[in-house]
Amino acid sequence: MSKVILAISGSPRQKSLTEKMLDRCIEGLGEENKVYKFYPDKMNIEPCKGCMSCWKKNKGKCIHNDDFKKILQVYMRADYLLLAAPLYFSLFPGPLKNVIDRFFVLIDPEQRAGREGGTEHPVKGDRHPKTVLISSCGFPEIENFDLLRLFFRKLCKGMHWEHSGEILIPGAGAAGTSKLFNRKFELIKIAGAELLEGSVSKETTAAVARPVMSDSDYRSMCTAKFKGRLGKVKAAFIAIKAAYMKKPKMHRDRQPLLEK
Repeated sequence: MSKVILAISGSPRQKSLTEKMLDRCIEGLGEENKVYKFYPDKMNIEPCKGCMSCWKKNKGKCIHNDDFKKILQVYMRADYLLLAAPLYFSLFPGPLKNVIDRFFVLIDPEQRAGREGGTEHPVKGDRHPKTVLISSCGFPEIENFDLLRLFFRKLCKGMHWEHSGEILIPGAGAAGTSKLFNRKFELIKIAGAELLEGSVSKETTAAVARPVMSDSDYRSMCTAKFKGRLGKVKAAFIAIKAAYMKKPKMHRDRQPLLEK
């Protein structure tokens, strides 16, 4: 039976790594599904004004009549929600954050004791899509995703979405060398297939995040790319060396992926 997939590609860049990751995950979910992909950066989506008209005057209807309604229409029947975006200052880029803020229209003003402690709002409807975070980061350490992962998990909890996995690639500056990332893209397709069965496994998540070169080589490569022609030659040499070497040793304090 086909499923409805709401895929939000939050990178402002064309042909971005995160969109490629998103597409591989969708492939893994199978061809029979109905996929609706949106690009917030190319849409007219106003930021939430916090006016609470949807609570007081309009009762469940936002004052903005813009492109968000296209996303909301698909959301109301989505089985899967895929949020893909690069890491910008530890969180989502602005256009995707606008989309997330606009889900406020689905929240009721009542405050009640949370199901897992604390306080929560009721959420309109009975949508509990399997939700996956897909992101890439320019720095090589997985810890750079800590704040985004925390935000994502709190978002899932608050919106009653089913947290179904995180597909994260640190060291995204190495993506231009296809040999280094071929295995990662294969693993992301596997992650999509796992999602179809329930959720992305911790093992697959950790394998996708595994570094393709040492941190010192990665820093040198990324720095060299911005130093003219000779710098680009140096960067290419470092990437080629990494492609033909064994898996790099991680820093002694580094884990493949921290469960938090």
